[in-house]
Amino acid sequence: MADPVRTRLRARVLAVVCVAVAMLTGQPARAAELVITNAAILKALQREAFSDGRMDLVPASACNHAYLTSPAVVIERGRVVLGAKLTGRAGVQAGTGCLGGLGDTIDIVASGRPFFRDGRIGLEDLRIDQLSNEFYRPFIESLVYSAVGRALDIDVREALQNMLTAGNVPLRLDVERLDVSRLTAEHDRLEITLEFRVRAD
Repeated sequence: MADPVRTRLRARVLAVVCVAVAMLTGQPARAAELVITNAAILKALQREAFSDGRMDLVPASACNHAYLTSPAVVIERGRVVLGAKLTGRAGVQAGTGCLGGLGDTIDIVASGRPFFRDGRIGLEDLRIDQLSNEFYRPFIESLVYSAVGRALDIDVREALQNMLTAGNVPLRLDVERLDVSRLTAEHDRLEITLEFRVRAD
């Protein structure tokens, strides 16, 4: 089953792609420049993944929880950087209370390198760059990597296909070729040069 948070985030950013592509000329060989700012990524995260002010990393219970709050996004040196506060507890239910697992909050800075592959823009080479308490690193690495991976997930081919079919054109339109000739991550901006070919039947 698809992750609903990732699905909604993808839908929000796909709208940005559609607007950029809609401004293209009618030449057979098409190219477009797509710019995604750190502010756009942060707004999508706040609206979808942090809709109630936090992103749950595990199912919460009375004695166990792990969630992120206070997200921040920076794009620099070829990476998308996500900062947040992680609050967690791992205890055992004992009667009406919890045994062990005192709660703690730590500051995290993690990042990923943007890539284009199989028609999709996402993040790879995920890592934790800063951690205010290194004791927790072995316990939270996989959780944090999953959260950073959600920050950017764009199916560009799907965006193009949706745009082409949205106008009730009486033709079958297919994206035959889709390439990214340039992808940079600097100065709080992702800049992507898209090149694609559309076939009408």
